[in-house]
Amino acid sequence: MTDVLYEHPLNEKVRTFLRIEQLYRQVQSHASMQHAAQQQAFFTSFFALLDVMERNDVRPDLLKDIERCEQALVNWSKHPSVSNDALQHMLQKAVRLQSELNRSGKLCSQFKEDSFLTPLRQRYAMPGGACSFDVPQLHYWCHLPAEQRQLSLNKWLEQLDLAIQSIDFVLTFVRERGQFQSMEADNGFYQSTTDQFELLRLKYDSKLGVYPTISGNKYRFAIRFMQLSDASGRFASEKTIPFALACC
Repeated sequence: MTDVLYEHPLNEKVRTFLRIEQLYRQVQSHASMQHAAQQQAFFTSFFALLDVMERNDVRPDLLKDIERCEQALVNWSKHPSVSNDALQHMLQKAVRLQSELNRSGKLCSQFKEDSFLTPLRQRYAMPGGACSFDVPQLHYWCHLPAEQRQLSLNKWLEQLDLAIQSIDFVLTFVRERGQFQSMEADNGFYQSTTDQFELLRLKYDSKLGVYPTISGNKYRFAIRFMQLSDASGRFASEKTIPFALACC
């Protein structure tokens, strides 16, 4: 069985964090820049990542969530079956991230002062605006020795490190709150209350030939499994779909 893992956020904060996580993975996957297509893909993903991370609510939400995680860890430390070494490591990380975020100021603000990236970012905001004749400085940069380009890449990614570590910490904490339970969607449909959860995680067999569409909020959600169709694009499955669900 080949499981598909699907995650659906139930609030805007987690939606933003998941977008940042996915964009950062795209940035990393193109960071080798071995050919021209990867170079273009890197900067497209990189500037999209900065656009999301510069939202005014990202840093305050991270600070509040890390503080909430810290309080939960302190409460768990009183439970006799909890591994104290692992918990202390998580607590120390929470305290460090809070301290560094408080000192950091607005996320990614340093990139606004980068004389190389700023004009490139303006061109990438335009459809097809990053051709070599539009940004000859990028065309030149992409032909520099790989070692020289790697130094620039390392510097840019290091400047993202605090935010990425913080988001990874919060999302890991959210994901580990939920345990997968076996469910069935009769006629491809399932609904339930959420008890103010923030994230739904689904696992199902890819051989079933379906994909989930989810609507809901922190109080209630509904899952409809869909199938692709050459004629209509998609249609609702009428099969009983077994799946595993974790509410986090």
